[in-house]
Amino acid sequence: SWEWNFGDNTAYDYTELPTHTFPETPSVYTVSLVVTDENSCKSTTSRNITIQDKYWIYIPNSFTPDFDQINDKFCISYNGIREETFNFIVYDRVSTVVYSTTNIYDLDCNNGWDGKHQTTGEDLPMGMYVYEIYFQDFEGWKHQDYGNIYIIR
Repeated sequence: SWEWNFGDNTAYDYTELPTHTFPETPSVYTVSLVVTDENSCKSTTSRNITIQDKYWIYIPNSFTPDFDQINDKFCISYNGIREETFNFIVYDRVSTVVYSTTNIYDLDCNNGWDGKHQTTGEDLPMGMYVYEIYFQDFEGWKHQDYGNIYIIR
């Protein structure tokens, strides 16, 4: 007989070749199998199965900080990013840093960048800015990218 425990609090499976779908939540599951032969001798083995998120990130190319409650803040959406590795820098057209953060939550859609100069607090003029982003995904791959952000007032 076979007794499969998939380590995710689901019912045991007693078939020889089961199929199982794990939750999509990233985690490590210990899968164990107990095999009992016709003489009631048991053998047990187990393996760890790691479920990882695929990373993705969406960085918009413009926002309109004009206080109309529509697209007023620059925010990103993401999944599968190791937050402690995040670094985001915005430069003006003469390569001066106007905004930077290492806290990914500063740019989530509950917060967001308001288009103000990080040091002076003044509204930045309408125009194009360049961003630089660094992060690692959960698999340890390092990512670096550059792009444009347009402030439209």
